[in-house]
Amino acid sequence: MATAKKKAQTLAEVADNIAERQMNLREKAAIARKEASEVNKKIHRAGGESAILDKLSQGDTILSLARSMGISHTAFYDWIDRGGAERADALARARARGGRSLAEQTIEIADSASPQEAQVAKLRVDTRRWLASKQAPDEYGDKQQPLVSIDLGSMALDALRKRSITIE
Repeated sequence: MATAKKKAQTLAEVADNIAERQMNLREKAAIARKEASEVNKKIHRAGGESAILDKLSQGDTILSLARSMGISHTAFYDWIDRGGAERADALARARARGGRSLAEQTIEIADSASPQEAQVAKLRVDTRRWLASKQAPDEYGDKQQPLVSIDLGSMALDALRKRSITIE
């Protein structure tokens, strides 16, 4: 009889644990919906999706953009994910355009730098060039060198060594 009572308590505890987990999941889902709603409102206040993508096209970073709207960068990426493949593709296009904008900014920075500002200007140019290479790698990324190199000179010498020469 003591064993049956112990099992009943255990089953009751299991049921309580399941109910508690379900409540936690519902609470977490409600919090996630509320956060998503807040992010949507803040993006709308910032001008909407097209304004956000336009700022990224001008070379703004996601981190600085998210900070200016008062959201975390992870919340921004969650917003991108909720928009599906279409929004993700729009983000990729905006970032590639942003890479071009950053590359163009390097010319302005270099041209306007005085000799006293040369080191700071070089740092700003190098940083933008690096970021452009990441955002638009087809245009500004480092070109990969072929992994195979052929030394024709040594091949010709090897061929001559193997050739038999007959003297008459």
